[in-house]
Amino acid sequence: MSVDGGIAAVVPFPGDPQFAALLSVVRTEFRVECFMPRAGHFLAPTPCRISSCLRKNASRGLCAEHDVAWRKAGRPEREAWIADPANWPAGLSLDVASCQVGGCLYSGGLSRLCDLHLADWNGLHSRGRHIGVTEYAAAAPVLARPAVGPCSFPACGYGISRHQLCGGHHYRWAKIGRPPLAEFPAELERRNIPRFSVAGLPPLAALEFQYLLQIRTDQRRSKVIPSAWVRAVNTVIAEGVTSVRDRTAQHWGQLSPRHTTVPQLFADLLEALGDLDGPAEEWDRDVWRPDRLGFSVEERQRVAPLDFTGITQPWLRGTVKRYLRLRLARTELRTAARNLNDFIQFSWFIAEARPDRQHDPDVLDRPLLESYIGWVGRRTVEKKGAYCGQPLTPSSRSRLLSVVATLLETWRRYHWQPVLRPTPASIGTSTRGPAG
Repeated sequence: MSVDGGIAAVVPFPGDPQFAALLSVVRTEFRVECFMPRAGHFLAPTPCRISSCLRKNASRGLCAEHDVAWRKAGRPEREAWIADPANWPAGLSLDVASCQVGGCLYSGGLSRLCDLHLADWNGLHSRGRHIGVTEYAAAAPVLARPAVGPCSFPACGYGISRHQLCGGHHYRWAKIGRPPLAEFPAELERRNIPRFSVAGLPPLAALEFQYLLQIRTDQRRSKVIPSAWVRAVNTVIAEGVTSVRDRTAQHWGQLSPRHTTVPQLFADLLEALGDLDGPAEEWDRDVWRPDRLGFSVEERQRVAPLDFTGITQPWLRGTVKRYLRLRLARTELRTAARNLNDFIQFSWFIAEARPDRQHDPDVLDRPLLESYIGWVGRRTVEKKGAYCGQPLTPSSRSRLLSVVATLLETWRRYHWQPVLRPTPASIGTSTRGPAG
């Protein structure tokens, strides 16, 4: 059912902790057997600019079918091609148009060539004559075959090509999987409406996929391609498992080796499900998701989740999390993310300089912090690019030092646990660390 129908695809299983955890977070709008996003919804595909086209997921203004037709036409000026009504029936619209060859009485398919002229054009290509469809159509002769009656598609007057359909409708019929001819018109229209169905999945797996729709909607980073969704759902059904968690992300990815979006769907879903096993409070997790912290789409744009696992010392990781939570109340998310990377480098330094004492907070003494200044001065750019291998700029060195200095000063001021030793320490040129 659609979101308007409202029949949930799952029912609770008392005592199943995974089911209960999902039910507590999946919103009602997604708990339907077939979710059809309304216009304007993040998951709603971008419509094709061809007004008569029902296809979605447009890129640069055209759906996949019209984009192929544009390329087959020789890649003419794109805006002019889109504006020409003669090119509109090239996609999977309900209407078809005549073959481009002047005087031809048959309808055209993808390239707006009838079957006879399409075969002739392909023959030229196979013999090494590579010309565009428009150029071919301007010089091609009219080809004919014995009349066998009109196309069976409602209100279509073109002659039959194959399977009781004209060339244009036969192309569309074959493209959507050759449904029964009686169901073809309705199926053609239905296929052009975006939908995400969990029909056929076990109840727990269905709820997991519904949770994936919610996650993608909330994160607003990646849409869900309907064809990839169908393949992922069918893969789980064929595997015969009750939950996506019954297999690893690597296993699911290997079942669709020629696809890129399908393995990513499984990876994102398993990651999201794994997050449900963590602490209920986002601040207590080792990976903070900006969307769960209440940041807007604009604020978290191009900002990855804040991953604290790179700080290998538990005492330092806990303190940095506490410090950044405080900082996020008055600084931008991207600034906090940059500071986190600086603290990860500080963690690397401690592990390198004092490997035997890195898990002891008392390792933070004056000699260590002074050696950190020299360590920062010897750092080079590690990111690939024109500056890779070059020394850090003075501003980058200053930022690395001042971020750690501010952390230590805040730590001392608020008497956080573990308590810093009252040993004078300095870092940088103007900011003092913990003092007795």
